[in-house]
Amino acid sequence: MFKRYFLSLFILTAFFASSVKSQSNSDATLVVPGAYASTVGTATFTGPTGNTARTYQMLINANQLTAYIGTYITSITFRNLTSATTAWPTADITVTNYDIYLAPGVPPAERHTTFDSNIVGTKVQVRSGSYTFPANCYGIGTAPHPFGNPPINFNTGYLYTGGHLVIEIRHTGFTGTSRANDAISTSTPGYFSDFSAGWAGSYTGTTVTNGNFCIAQLTNSLVPVGVTAPTVLANEFRLLQNYPNPFNPSTKIDYEIPYDSKVVLSVYDMLGKEVATLVNNSLQRAGYYSVDFNAANLTSGAYYYKISAQGNGKNFTMTNKMILIK
Repeated sequence: MFKRYFLSLFILTAFFASSVKSQSNSDATLVVPGAYASTVGTATFTGPTGNTARTYQMLINANQLTAYIGTYITSITFRNLTSATTAWPTADITVTNYDIYLAPGVPPAERHTTFDSNIVGTKVQVRSGSYTFPANCYGIGTAPHPFGNPPINFNTGYLYTGGHLVIEIRHTGFTGTSRANDAISTSTPGYFSDFSAGWAGSYTGTTVTNGNFCIAQLTNSLVPVGVTAPTVLANEFRLLQNYPNPFNPSTKIDYEIPYDSKVVLSVYDMLGKEVATLVNNSLQRAGYYSVDFNAANLTSGAYYYKISAQGNGKNFTMTNKMILIK
């Protein structure tokens, strides 16, 4: 009897663990707009891969994103213009600043003449710092051409809960040759109703100029970027000491939540300025979590990491100190 009980328990545990693993690896791609997943665009646009500074904002109707509701958007990529006969770039190209923001937005048909006016909720920075386009990452050979690989990965995933979406890219340009992307013109059916786009010729642009919409491929995940999904339930709220500590430049931060909770995990410097958001108001299942934190863009010194969790009518807040030594 006991043998059968423990065997059953082992099978259930193994099944649960494998189910979690399967979910955490179930990344999928989605092309926006969906009608152009295997159809070439009607125009081109250089913004995301231009060699001069750009602000490029994409407005996407909720009807294009229903498959992603309740998941984390973790990357974006574009594809070569239809007429391209060579891969791009011919050698690695590095952009000093390549920042990406996601936010709830107005309907594409109601786009305003200023970037911030198109945002109707919290604007979340999902990527910051330099980015390198590896040689030949935008390939050729099919119609349409394949999407750029590797994609531009986010530092933190964006929990999409439905509604119209804004994707805003701000970059400082690079030394090298631009390459236009496969896009959809402003006169193509679907523009304004399902999607629209605007741009400015600077890294800090504020005023929108009408622009073609680059066909994009998004990747999603069931768990945030850098967060390991739980395999065991927890029985209390806890924020553990990061390890290693001191660290250079990466460390792990573990925490426990006993109930399904909305979680915020942030890092602050000694002056109380927030320098990183590792978990952004995400609804997470009860369990043990492990988050990777990379401080490559920060200077040596003491930092604080703080968790705030709300679940089952309870609130939990805790702060720990960590040391970065370079």
